[in-house]
Amino acid sequence: MAASLFSVSAVCAIVIVLWFALRTTRRPVGLPYPPGPKRLPIAGNAFDINFKEPYLTYTEWGKIYGDLVYSRIFGQDFLIVNSENTARLLADQRSSIYSDRPHSPIYRLFGIHHMTPGLQYGSEWKTQRKLLHLSLRNDVVDRYRDMHLRSAHRLLENVRRDSKNFYEHFDLYTGGLALEFTYGRRIEGKEDPIISLANRLADVMSKGITGERIGLLTALPMLTCVPLWFPGAKFQHEARHCRNLVAAFSELPFDAAKKQAETSGLQPSFVSDILTQCGEDESAAKVTATGVYLGIFSRSTISSPLTHILVLAMILNPGVQDKVHAELDAVVGGGALPTFEDRERLPYLQAVLYEVMRWRPAFPLGVPHFTTTSDVFDGYYIPKGAIRGMSNREYSDPERFDPTRHFDADGKLKPEAKQNSSKYFGFGRSRACPGRFFADDALWAATAVILSAFRFEKAKDSLGNDIEVVPVFRPGVIRRVTDRAARRGHTSTDHSLVQSPRSISMFHC
Repeated sequence: MAASLFSVSAVCAIVIVLWFALRTTRRPVGLPYPPGPKRLPIAGNAFDINFKEPYLTYTEWGKIYGDLVYSRIFGQDFLIVNSENTARLLADQRSSIYSDRPHSPIYRLFGIHHMTPGLQYGSEWKTQRKLLHLSLRNDVVDRYRDMHLRSAHRLLENVRRDSKNFYEHFDLYTGGLALEFTYGRRIEGKEDPIISLANRLADVMSKGITGERIGLLTALPMLTCVPLWFPGAKFQHEARHCRNLVAAFSELPFDAAKKQAETSGLQPSFVSDILTQCGEDESAAKVTATGVYLGIFSRSTISSPLTHILVLAMILNPGVQDKVHAELDAVVGGGALPTFEDRERLPYLQAVLYEVMRWRPAFPLGVPHFTTTSDVFDGYYIPKGAIRGMSNREYSDPERFDPTRHFDADGKLKPEAKQNSSKYFGFGRSRACPGRFFADDALWAATAVILSAFRFEKAKDSLGNDIEVVPVFRPGVIRRVTDRAARRGHTSTDHSLVQSPRSISMFHC
C-alpha cells in the first residue's frame, strides 16, 4: 500500500529543514530578541509546544517570560503577546508592520486566497474593507435588528418543534442571518439551495484546510504542484472540488440578488449597498460578498461556536442561569420575549455574554498576524516575517465562569467591560473584524430570546439521575464544543423537551 503523500513529505521535511536553519535574520548588534524558551538547533521549540492546544503552552510561557515571548520552529519566527495593552499598541500604532496575514500556498490552492480575512495587506484588501464598511459600520448595523429578532424567534420555534437537533438549529440561525444580510433573501429552510451549497463548501474547507496542512505546505510549497494522479494526493482532489464550489458560490447568489434588485427590488443588505452606493469592479464585489457570507455562516466562525459554548456554560452553572432568568422575568415579564429596547436594562445578561467570550473564546490565540518588516519594540528586536499570536493571562482564575467579574463595586457593568470584550474580534482598525457589531447583535438576540423561553439542564439517565457533563473541545485554531461531549456512563442521544412554566431543555452536549 502506498504511503500517504503527507507522511512521506513529513519525512522529507527533516532533510529539507536545513533550509530553515540556514535562514537568518540580520539582527542589529546589541538588540536582543524578546525572552523565550531555549531553542534547539534547527528544530527550535518544535518539541516544546502542545500543537493540539498551543495556547496552553503559550500561557505557561507568558507566566515565565512576560508580555512578549519569542520562539522559533524550523526557522519560522513566532511572537506571542500576553498583554492586551501591548497588542493594542502594536495593532493600533504600528498597523503597517503588524497587520499582514501569514502566507500559505494552501489558500490559493483551495481558491480562498481572495477572501478578506486571509488577504495580505495591500490594495485588494483595502478595496474589500471599503466595501465592508458600507454595511457593517457601527452607525448602520442597527437597521438589521428586526432581522436578528425575527431570526431568533424562528430559532425558538425550531427548538420547540424539534429539540433533538439543537445545534443544527443554531447553525441554521447563523446561516439564515448570513443569507439575508449578504444577499437580501430570506431563508427557505434547511434545504435552501444556497444553504446547501454553503454547507458543502464549509465541509470541504474544514476538512481540507487543516493546521497540519497549512504548516506543511508553508514549509514545502512545492507540494502544491503534485499531480492529481500521484499516490496520496487526495488533498489535490479536495482542493479542486473546493475551487469549483467557491467559483459557483461567488456567482449564483450574487447574480440572483442582482436580478432581484433590477426587477422587484432588494431589501437592505450588503449586496444592495454595493449595487446602489459603490462603483467598484463587480468581481471584487462578488468575492467580498462570498467572504462575508462564509464569514458569518461558517461553523468555524465566532457566532455559532459561542452559542454552543453559551449552552454549555448554562448547564454547568445553574446558579448563573437562575440569575439570568430572574433578570429577564423582572425586566421583560414572564411569557414575553425581549427586544433590543430592553438591552440596557439587562446588564447581567450582557455580563454573561462577555463571560462566554472570555471563558472559551472562539479563537484562543486570536487570528495570527505577520510582520511585514523588522521592528524594535520595548528594546527588543522583532524580525520581519514573524507570526504573531496572543494568549490571555489576565485573570488568576480563568477557568471559573463568573459574570460578576465584569461588574464594579456598585453592581454596575464596568465601563471598560465592552472594550475588554472587543479584543476577541481582533485588534486595530486594520484587522479588527468588520462584522463585530453585527455578530454582537446576533449573539445577543439569540441568547436573550432562547433564555427567555428555555432552561438548560443536564440530561437524566433511566433512573432519573443527572448525567455528568465533561466539556470536550475540538482542538485547533478555532475552539468548538465537540458534537459528542463527554457523557460519563451514558450513550443516549435524546435531547427531549419537558414542558413547564419555562420550558426545560433536558440537554447534554
